[in-house]
Amino acid sequence: MRKKYIVDAVFAIVLLLLAGLVFYIRFQKPEELRAVMEINGQDVAKEEYQSEIKQLQARVKSRYSTDEANRKDFWTTPIDGETPLAVIMNLAKEDLIYKKTLSSMAKDNGIQADMDYSAIKSSMEEENASRSKKGTSGEVTYGLSSYTEESYYQYAYSELEAELMEKLKKEQTLSKEELQTVYRERQDEYRYDTGVKMLVAETKAENAAELQEAAEAIRAESSREELEEDYPQISFYELEMNTLDTQEGKSGVYSMRWMLASSMQKGEISEPFTAGGNILIMKCLERVENGVLPFEQAEGILKSRIQTERAEQAIQEQVKKAEIKEKSKKLEEAAKEVLLQ
Repeated sequence: MRKKYIVDAVFAIVLLLLAGLVFYIRFQKPEELRAVMEINGQDVAKEEYQSEIKQLQARVKSRYSTDEANRKDFWTTPIDGETPLAVIMNLAKEDLIYKKTLSSMAKDNGIQADMDYSAIKSSMEEENASRSKKGTSGEVTYGLSSYTEESYYQYAYSELEAELMEKLKKEQTLSKEELQTVYRERQDEYRYDTGVKMLVAETKAENAAELQEAAEAIRAESSREELEEDYPQISFYELEMNTLDTQEGKSGVYSMRWMLASSMQKGEISEPFTAGGNILIMKCLERVENGVLPFEQAEGILKSRIQTERAEQAIQEQVKKAEIKEKSKKLEEAAKEVLLQ
């Protein structure tokens, strides 16, 4: 009886062990998603780390001569006291610390974004499926037709960084007095080589004949009020531009406007040209060389710069405080899998 009890107990233990083994095999993460590093409590998957290594390969090789970079044992041969393998691993570590710091700061600032590597891959698959569907149906898609894992990973973090930066910038309140003090300290930053004040006449392409007539009226020194009354289909406005602020508009749609204006002398009138889907002419009212932006014009730019600087500083302070746990052997093995193929 006792013998049977022992056999049954051993059998039960074996069944429990087998069940545990099945559970472990079924639910453990695939090799490529197992953590090789932890930053601020966030796992860095092996595949994620290797994505960083791939992204940095060309950048690291460019530091060395062609002969050095083409050697078979390039990555493991010490050059100037350090192997390129150690260099690329350090860079990957720095990049990941920065990215995971962005992720933890975003969470602390109420930004909802799942930056787990598996979640990023799932998001990429959804985005690629959406782009493929739009392409098939003839809808316009902007940017890439599809993302690779590496490109989408970098894109996801660049989007997160931009959102976090805007959030941190808004938290930076600056009084006019503070801005004026900084403006005086940095006035040299607001010096420009060339500045112009222009009278611009802009209209639709079908009004080209009327624009030519308006050009003659401008040449005859007609006032802006007279011009607006005589040519209601044309928009007349004054515009100040300089090498610090070219007023090119979104995506440089008005870049031609600055290119022409910067070459004109006071009193000159341009030939008609197109920009932003319209036709324009310009008269140079004033031209200044080696000028300084007045505070009123520099205020917006200055405020944005200081807010950006302070936001970047806040991120770097958190980067220095990052808590890191790394599995050095696994990191090296993962890097070599990519580099020594």
